[in-house]
Formats: sequence, structure tokens, C-alpha cells
Amino acid sequence: MELRQLVSFYHVARLRSVSKAARTLELGQPTVTTHLRKLEDEFGITLFDRIKRPIQLTSEGSTLLELVTPVVQAVDTLKTQMDYTERRGSFVVGAYPDLVLHHLPPGIQSYSKQYPDVRIQLMARPYTPLMRLLKSGEVDLAFCAPPPADDPTLEFQELFRYDVVLMTPPGHPLLEQEQISLQDLSPWPLILSGPESLTRQKVEQELRNQGVSCDIVLALDDTESIKRYVETGMGVAVCNDFTLHSQDHDRLGVVRLDHIFKSSVIGICTLKGKFMGQAVRNFIEVLAGEMRGYHADLAGWDHPKAKARGPAIAG
Repeated sequence: MELRQLVSFYHVARLRSVSKAARTLELGQPTVTTHLRKLEDEFGITLFDRIKRPIQLTSEGSTLLELVTPVVQAVDTLKTQMDYTERRGSFVVGAYPDLVLHHLPPGIQSYSKQYPDVRIQLMARPYTPLMRLLKSGEVDLAFCAPPPADDPTLEFQELFRYDVVLMTPPGHPLLEQEQISLQDLSPWPLILSGPESLTRQKVEQELRNQGVSCDIVLALDDTESIKRYVETGMGVAVCNDFTLHSQDHDRLGVVRLDHIFKSSVIGICTLKGKFMGQAVRNFIEVLAGEMRGYHADLAGWDHPKAKARGPAIAG
């Protein structure tokens, strides 16, 4: 005996019709008939008087209906509650400020149209705080770079790759060089992301490795603000290419630095073993579909002399 057989019997008994029950259950009529036959064979009884129209329950069928009604109704209640948690849940999402500003809105808009009653709380943080929030359980998932390789408590799903670039005001002398080194940046005021940013940590490590000293005049976690200060001529900035957008073409010069810093990855990071409700799993599926495979379009930015490439150095 299977639960689906009892469910078919319950609806046939309630509607007094195999065809109506089949439509209610979105099953073929032969399938419902097979369910009834298997129940009758298993119990060795006749459930319905099929000669009368509409069909009538036999005494054995009435007894079975009385017994299975609370079971089927409990299953229906369970399904309703599960659907409720899918459509009315709440969860917390962490992400880099630049992802929150530019990359998450299309996916969140798409998700919210499908699940308008789900509450999403966003927390915009740089890399290091995101790792802490994930491990403490304060956020359910984070859009960020991979967790440290030696941390087995976090899981990661890759979405897209990105590179480090140099941003300058238009017409800056650095745009005329064939290939920019970190030593070339030393004479210029430097703008970086905040100290808890993974890119900031990579830049500072490589500066130490090469023994290069730079004058860091500004540190901000918001790349849109960094762009504004680069545009004013306050300094040059080392940032990630996924923060660039078409409207930046006329106000910034951009040079790739992938001969210095190897590519990195943005993805979805979660705490291993943490329960993910259906609402969260649906959100991950929708956002992954929107963001997977993103590629920054740097066409029109590279100066002809800045296209030479050397071997990548791990940052």
C-alpha cells in the first residue's frame, strides 16, 4: 500500500467520480483506477459500487474512508506548510558593496516577482567581515571570493571570474606605458579599497613582495566612490574589473594588471551543514542563473601600448 493510493481513494470517495479525482490530482484516469484496484487487491475488499451513478462507497469503503481521511488531510496540511515556508520565508544575504549595487538587483528583482512575500535582508560588507558573518551564522549565504583553502567549514559555488585592473583619470601618463609594473605606481598617489578587502590584501602583499612603497591617500570599500576620486585626479586606483560599467568609459582610463595578479572568482559561499530552507535554495538557483558566467567587457579601454602580457603572478 502506498500513500498516493490512499490519496487517490480519498478524492474519488469525496467526489464520487474517478475522472473528477484524476483532474483534481492532475493524474491520468487510468492511474487513479490502478490505485483503487491495488488497494482492493491488497485488502481483498470492494471499495465502490460502480454500477450506481455516481459511484457509491461500499460499507468497507466507508470504513476505509473514515480511517484515511485524517491521514490525507494531515498530508495536505504538511504540503501547505512547506509551501508557506517556501513563499513566506526570510533570510539574510551578504555581499560585497559593489555586487549589492550592480550585480544582485536583476536577480533579486526576478526572485521577488516569483516570491513576493519572502523577506530578504542584505548586508554589504568586504571579504573578511563576510567570512566572520558566515561562520557565526548571521548571514545565510554570501556572494564573495572563495573562502580560505584551509577552512573546511565553508562551501563555495563558483559564478564568474574577475581580474584586477588599474583605474586612472583619462589621459593619464600611465596609460602610455607598454606594461605597468607596481614600481611604476610608486610615484602616484594610490587609492585602494579598505583593509578588510581581499583585493587590498593582495595588493599590499605583492607590494611587500616586490619591495615597492606607495602613498595610499584614500581607502574606501565602495568602488563607485573610488571612481569619483580617481576622476577628480586625487590618485590612481587598483580595483576589480567587475566593478566597471559602460558609463565609466568616458571618465576613466583602465589598464589590465593580470600580468601581476592572477584571476580570482566570485561565487556563493555558505556554511557547511547549515540548514537551507526551500526559500533560500530557490534564491540561490535564481541568482546563480542571473550571475553565472558574467564577464567584464573592457573593450575600448585598453591603450594599444598596454596590451603586452607577461606571466601571471599569484597575488
